[in-house]
Amino acid sequence: MVLMIIIALGVVVSYNWMLSIQKQAKDDRLPMQGRVETDLPAWLDQNGTTRHLEELKGKVLAVSYLYTTCPMGCAGVAEEMDKLQKEFGSDPNFHLLSISLDAEHDRPEVLKAWLDQKKFGGDNWWFLTSPDGKGEAIREWMTKTFRIAARLKKPEDIAKNPADKFEHQLVMVLVDGRGNIRTPTETDMVYWPFHEAFDYGWYPRPIREDVAKLLKESHAKPE
Repeated sequence: MVLMIIIALGVVVSYNWMLSIQKQAKDDRLPMQGRVETDLPAWLDQNGTTRHLEELKGKVLAVSYLYTTCPMGCAGVAEEMDKLQKEFGSDPNFHLLSISLDAEHDRPEVLKAWLDQKKFGGDNWWFLTSPDGKGEAIREWMTKTFRIAARLKKPEDIAKNPADKFEHQLVMVLVDGRGNIRTPTETDMVYWPFHEAFDYGWYPRPIREDVAKLLKESHAKPE
């Protein structure tokens, strides 16, 4: 009898799961690959204000890494974020997070000067660093939460170019209003804003299309 109950429950769970998958496909919903389950004790934004991600509950988030001395593509990623800001920034359910992987250097005043120079920003765009000026916890959190890896280069490589400190991915991540990490496909966790294959139609679509989808979800009435 117990075995029959277990089997019956398994059938019900499997059936409900299949219905959920079918509904997502029908609604053209973005796949989910995890949730933002944890947070750092606190962050500092570009104005030196203490922030907690709990403040952003219910908002669609576009998240990326940067560091202000990056000689490669960090500014380019921020430019792509700026495009999202210009297109979706008037929506109160939309927020951007640019997280410094070099908290040792990127203190709030450094972030503020950098974004003022680049003319980035807005009330719904936080540039975040750590209160204690240590970046290891941030780098570990980003890797664990979003699978965005960053690695400090070898001392001899940094000596050649002190500004070029990290190997990291030039990517963005989307989080929906319920804290779910939403992805362009079942296998792609992140969005690659500079991947040339976008132009040929065989790589996951640009992020802006999916931001629009998630914002539409965020404004829909609960089922």
